[in-house]
Amino acid sequence: MRTIPDDMPREIVTVGLPSGSERRLVLRLLAYWRSLQEGEEFPPRSAINVTDIADLWKDAFILDTRESPDDPVFRFFGDALSHRCGETLIGRHISEVPPNCLASVAVEYAGVVLERRAPMSRGGEFTEADGIRTLYRSILLPLSDDGETITGILGAANCRELVGD
Repeated sequence: MRTIPDDMPREIVTVGLPSGSERRLVLRLLAYWRSLQEGEEFPPRSAINVTDIADLWKDAFILDTRESPDDPVFRFFGDALSHRCGETLIGRHISEVPPNCLASVAVEYAGVVLERRAPMSRGGEFTEADGIRTLYRSILLPLSDDGETITGILGAANCRELVGD
């Protein structure tokens, strides 16, 4: 099993935390992804059970990298992300994501995840298309059908608008 890169949060997270113990989306999804590994470097997409992460699913997405690793396709796109972007992106390539929306900053480093073959999380600030400054956190987690070749990415992102200066 690979180690998590230096830019990943170092907090200890375990699956099955009592409700409210860990609220950060990225850490909870990372813990879930780790629980699916079962000795493999990358868990398969088929291991994802939506009921296990129902509270995270609205902020989640799945990218398919099989046909186009350089421009993955959204196979799932959560309702909260659809609302933030003003549309669903299912069936669309990441190159088609509207600029200045949560999804665009959440997937902009997908190529780095594929290159490094490791989970990555990012956060920061961006300005939405309507001019609203927004803080975000996102995570991208590699998936593999055969345990070796990355065939997809499980991701999630959430945000909050900055009020005032």
